Amino acid sequence: MLLRDITHIVQEAFIECGDHFRTIVENANNIISALTPEGLFSYVSPNWSEILGHEVSEVEGQPFASFLHSEDLSACTDYFTKALITGEQQDAIEYRVKHKNGTWRWHSCYLSAIKDASGSIIYFVGICHDITIRKREEIRRQRIEKALRKSEAKFRTKTQQLEETLRRLQQTQSQLIQSEKMSSLGQLVAGIAHEINNPVNFIYGNVKYANDYVQDLLHLIEIYQQHFSPRTPEAHQEIYTIDLDFIRHDLPKVLDSMNTGAERIRQIVLSLRNFSRVDEEGMKLVNIHEGIDNALLLLQNRLKSQPESIGIEVIKEYGDLPQVMCHPGQMNQVFMSLLTNAIDALEEVAITHPHIQVRTQLQADDRIKISITDNGPGINSKIRDRIFDPFFTTKPVGKGTGMGLSISYQIIVKKHRGELYCVSTPGGGTEFVISIPTKVLEEA
Repeated sequence: MLLRDITHIVQEAFIECGDHFRTIVENANNIISALTPEGLFSYVSPNWSEILGHEVSEVEGQPFASFLHSEDLSACTDYFTKALITGEQQDAIEYRVKHKNGTWRWHSCYLSAIKDASGSIIYFVGICHDITIRKREEIRRQRIEKALRKSEAKFRTKTQQLEETLRRLQQTQSQLIQSEKMSSLGQLVAGIAHEINNPVNFIYGNVKYANDYVQDLLHLIEIYQQHFSPRTPEAHQEIYTIDLDFIRHDLPKVLDSMNTGAERIRQIVLSLRNFSRVDEEGMKLVNIHEGIDNALLLLQNRLKSQPESIGIEVIKEYGDLPQVMCHPGQMNQVFMSLLTNAIDALEEVAITHPHIQVRTQLQADDRIKISITDNGPGINSKIRDRIFDPFFTTKPVGKGTGMGLSISYQIIVKKHRGELYCVSTPGGGTEFVISIPTKVLEEA
């Protein structure tokens, strides 16, 4: 059938419907159009010019496909073919139409077949609604959701990296404790602490900004959900698929856990750096309590509850001490050795409430006293008399070198002109006592 014949039929249809119907069509917000079975425009309502810029005369007689975006051409062709074959009204299809100024507008269109008395399709009527604003917001929301998923994956990766860093740091800590060679590994520990400190500070410093950005994005999604409804079935499906509500509630928790993990690593790194003190040559005025706290922090993994053992309580009774002139790294090595021995003793037997008590006090003759006491099984006199001998150990082969207490004795007695002794009885726990002057004028 020729285009002019279709046009004539459409015009007659409008005439038959009367002026009232024509007025509705010509003033509707939607574009009303008629298409031949060949896909040519035989009629478009006047508001086409307002919405898409072309004069009606520039559209009528032209193929519908010539106004379509190339990416939508295949879907629209299939849609039109289905309508032509079935002769039934089709659900709405969304596609992009080219404005006269070269930009693209999004349309949603319903297509119905008009048939003659014999049931043959003579033309199609399309009702098209401009959905450009909604689609732009929908695309923007999808981009935001994609960015959120990408951010979540990135944050989870960073969290895993932090956990792996912490695990490796704990392994290094355990190796240092087991080997009892803290003095020779001091420089290595400081180097590790320095290498870990830089990336951890970078992550820690950016978590706050990441959290602010995520809150802004989540707020934007909430605004969109409140003001741009109804959503398309595709949007509903995507929200269901990604579980948007879960992401909105879980992502801030992910960031909080990252922040907590980063802060924990920063504290451990600080303790490692303070513990090694390789940057300090000779004797320095230091806070003894800081050295003890650092050693306790590094031993925290052994002090807390484990599946096979209950946690060890640490009771600190610190006196009011002045700063003490000493070798900081060496003193930290002594604290680590004595605390490790106390933990080993408490792990040897089942104790209902295992604890370690650390007491410090200033003595009258400008000396300080530090005692580390456990409520473990104690030591008999025969072993007690030999515990400071080089290479003497009661531990299984491979667990100790027998040098920890010997080195500690040398550090306290020879390097700091002090005393280190043990008070213990079987079943009565063990106490190691350190006594050193607050100032040592020259090293022995």
